[in-house]
Amino acid sequence: MRAIILAICLAAAAPAHAQNAGYAKMIGGDWTGVGYQVGPNGPQMSWSISLTVRADITSRIDYPSLGCKAVLHELKRGGDEIEFREEITEGDCIDGGAVTARYRDGRVFWFWSKPNAGADASAVLYRDRPVG
Repeated sequence: MRAIILAICLAAAAPAHAQNAGYAKMIGGDWTGVGYQVGPNGPQMSWSISLTVRADITSRIDYPSLGCKAVLHELKRGGDEIEFREEITEGDCIDGGAVTARYRDGRVFWFWSKPNAGADASAVLYRDRPVG
């Protein structure tokens, strides 16, 4: 009976693993775009973003026009998105923000937030090609 239960569990887990592997392949790589910061009083600023998502090494994000770089610590992966905690390693940007990268239709929809930071940010990122 234990063998049957184990076989059922393994069979159920296989499609989820295959789906996560396929998703990692889709979102993995280099992405670029323009981020937009918005606060309670409306738009505040925009800047360039360069995101690198890797399954085998640490993911990174750069904000070239702000002079900031960060390491992304993966917190959760599921469905079509990955959640990270951002750790600024260079520059004077807000540290410790929550980043969500959601893959849809060949693009990455990027969201940044941090409680009490006074702003949120978002972007649409495109695979390894400058925007503009």
